[in-house]
Formats: sequence, structure tokens, C-alpha cells
Amino acid sequence: MKMNLSKIAVAVAALGAAQAAFALTPAQVNAGPTTYVWLSGASAPTNAVFRSVMALCNGLAGNGGANDAHMYLEGAGTEPGKSSGDRVAYACTMSSAAGSLAGKKVVVYHTVEGGSFNAYAPHLSMAGEPNPHGYLPGNLKRVNDLKSLGAGGKCAAGTPAITNVTLNGVAYPIGRYNNCSDTISKTFTASLKGDAAGKPGESYPDGGFSDTEYLINRQNLDIGLDLGAIGGEVATNVGQAFGVAVSYPLYHQLQKNDVASGILASTCDDGSPTAPVLTPASCQPNLPAQRYSAIANRDTVGSVDGSLFGGPAGSIVNLVRRVPTSGTQSASNMRFLAKPCSTGLSVGSLEPARAIGSTPTVVITEQSSTGGVKSALNTATGAGQFALGVVSAENTPAPTATADRWAFVKLDRVSPNSDAQQRAEAMDGSYSFWYELAAFTAGGSVSPASAAGTDLIAAAAATLGESDLKGIFATPAAGSSGPTSKGARLGNSCQPAIQ
Repeated sequence: MKMNLSKIAVAVAALGAAQAAFALTPAQVNAGPTTYVWLSGASAPTNAVFRSVMALCNGLAGNGGANDAHMYLEGAGTEPGKSSGDRVAYACTMSSAAGSLAGKKVVVYHTVEGGSFNAYAPHLSMAGEPNPHGYLPGNLKRVNDLKSLGAGGKCAAGTPAITNVTLNGVAYPIGRYNNCSDTISKTFTASLKGDAAGKPGESYPDGGFSDTEYLINRQNLDIGLDLGAIGGEVATNVGQAFGVAVSYPLYHQLQKNDVASGILASTCDDGSPTAPVLTPASCQPNLPAQRYSAIANRDTVGSVDGSLFGGPAGSIVNLVRRVPTSGTQSASNMRFLAKPCSTGLSVGSLEPARAIGSTPTVVITEQSSTGGVKSALNTATGAGQFALGVVSAENTPAPTATADRWAFVKLDRVSPNSDAQQRAEAMDGSYSFWYELAAFTAGGSVSPASAAGTDLIAAAAATLGESDLKGIFATPAAGSSGPTSKGARLGNSCQPAIQ
């Protein structure tokens, strides 16, 4: 029996090597014919989108044909969305599961720099939307043309590494090139669609994914154009949880508060400001949401110092927020400031505090990425200061003596990460800090997506909830076989989840 198992193992390994040899290399991409699709927007669903696309490829997820899938990562990670950088690409020959794309070599460029709003921003710029607040960057980078990356000194000049990616419960080998930092920037104006060629999928994005729907972004950022002027979007019916992350000194102080109140065991504050008690999970402290609202609100931040969280009067607190175009910042605004959901005659929304509103006791920074938030929290830990911010729940700290020193806290006594996948309480309905992703496809007469881009975005959006990924889950409206919550917002971030 052992001999038979060994033979099977050798056969499987040989099959994996054979499949990897068919990888869609720069030379094969260059030989064409090749179809190009460019996605932009939120970073959180990057891995889910990648897996949804891979499930359409030949030789993967039970599809027929030879597996020639390949990925090109800006960073040193193992697959898109896992320390891969803000710009990646992946390519394969599509199977019959891809419908109209079947049999085509397809290259997908995927850019997540700048946050969710960059799913829409290039198209707003090309449609002539005014930019008085500077929210439209006017340019976006992607991995450079894949056909050029096989040249000497380029990231794909050598033999690819292999990542085994699990799809439908089966691991498949996919070729991987790392450190593909050769990027190209495209510029978007009313007279320039990325470059002189103006091709969807290469010159400008076909669309992408956002943490929240366009209307939320439009109201938060004072955008004039209706969605219909630049395209359309659909609800993915996929939820994404968020959490409040804090520096170690603040984590320890919150533990002290809860121990003093008799909520946590007396041993839970036995640590120190630079080395708090992180396990067991029963020692995770609580942060009342109203205290986050107090520091995040423009009109009350002026009276805040460390004493709000139990520290000394006059001590410094760091509010590590995201830039206004970030989907995470939109989620934070909705949860803690009721913005924009309570705008209008009710006058219930609050304005977010900005970096320009920093005070002697509250230092506000605006980070362009989740990595920036985590880095700032770690820096505050090293400085012995309180710091807090919002990050999506797919993030998990891997602390060392000098890096990644932050942790999630309970929000109104409910933990965002009580389970390994950091979503159980959100799926149950006990934890309300979650919203649903939206899928945007460019349209109209100015910068429409290609037919291939339209079809690929639709196919990826339809299967986004199938992946079992940290912090992400399907809602009942998705009709998915993946992990599914009890409640749904039905594509409206301002609507309470209903069961």
C-alpha cells in the first residue's frame, strides 16, 4: 500500500510539473491573439477576484484543457491579494466556463492602489468631472505589458515559481513571477483615455470592485456625475467585515479598563504597554463605538486626549484613518459618523476629522493603504502611544519584536475575530460592522469596457462568494455555496442588515 501511495504521489508531482510547463509566458502572450482586461479598485477582494477568474481557466476548477495559468506579482507574495503589491497581473486560456471568452488567451491586469474609488475615478476624469477637492488622481499604474516582461533582467526572464491554489477543494499548480515592479502609468483626462491608443483593458480599466456602492462614494466626495454617465454596477451580495485595530499601548489600557470594571479576568492586564496579553482570546478588550466616534468626528476631536481611553489627561492619541477615496474610510464614516446615510433633513451625520484638523493631543494621519495604517499603528507601539484605526477583517497581524504590533479590539463588546476566519459574529448578525462589495463595469460613450471586460467582470462577480477567505462571506441573496451569513444589506450600505 505504501508503494502504491508513493507512486501516486510521484504521478501527482509529475502532473503538477507538466501543468506548470504550459504556463502562459510573456512569449506566448506576445504571440497572441491575446485579450486584455484591466480591473481597479478595492484591495480587500483581490484574492477572491483572482480565484474567481482562475476558476474560469482551462485545466483548473475541474475545467477541461491544459492548465497554462500564470501570475505576475509586484511584490514577494504567493498569489494576488497576499502580500502581492498594489499591481498584479494573471493570465490563462479560458475554458467553456467563461462563456464568450472560451478558448481565448486572457491577461487580467489588477490595480488596487488608492482604494475603492479608483474603480470609478479614471472614468470620471475621462468624462470631465470637475476635481476641486483633488479626489480624482488623474492617473493609475498597472503592471507593464506582459509581453515585455520576459526580456533579460525582467521579472519573468527565468523559470517561474509555483503556487498551489485551491479551487473547489483541489490544489492546482500555478506559475508565479515575483518582483514585477516594472509598471506603467496611464493618464486620464477629458481628452486622453490613458494613452493615445485609448484601448479598454490596456489604456484604461474596464471596471473593478468597490467596498461600497457608487452612491456612497458620490455623496462622501461631492461627485456630480450620476453612475449612468460612466457605467453601471451590480451588488455582489458578498459581505466584508471591518474592525478597529489599535496599538499595543492602547490595547493594554483598554484591558486595564475592563479588568477594573470586572469584565475581564484580573490576569488579563498582566502584560505591559509594549507587550500586552494577546492570548487567550478571552482577554480581548472592548472599545465602545461612541469613543471612536468622538475622535473620528471633526467637531469633537478638539476635546479628545488619551483620557478618553483611560490614559493620562493631555496624552497623545493617533487617529490613523484612510484617505477620503478609500472604501475602508467610507465604511468607517458610515459606522461611526452616519455619513452619508443620515444626511438630509435629519441632519444626523457627522463630518470626519481630517489630518489638517490635528490638535496638540490628537495626531491625525491619512493613509493611502491598509499597509500604511498597520505601519502607523506599529510605529505608535514603538513610541509608547495610543493609536487606532479601521482595517478590513482579512488582515491578521504577525507581530515580531519590531513590526506588525497591533491588534483588533471588541466593538461594543462583540469581537470581529472570535474565529479563525474573522467573520463568524458578522455572519451571525451580532457584529454589524460589515458592508457589501459592488462590481462596477465601465459604460457609456466615453470610456466603455470591452466586451471581454464586461463578460469577465460579470463572471467574477457571480462567483465572488464561492471562495472561503478571511473576513469575506456571501449573503443569502448571493445564492452561493460558500460561507453564507444569516443577514443581508441587499446592495444598500445604508440599509440595516435583515434576516
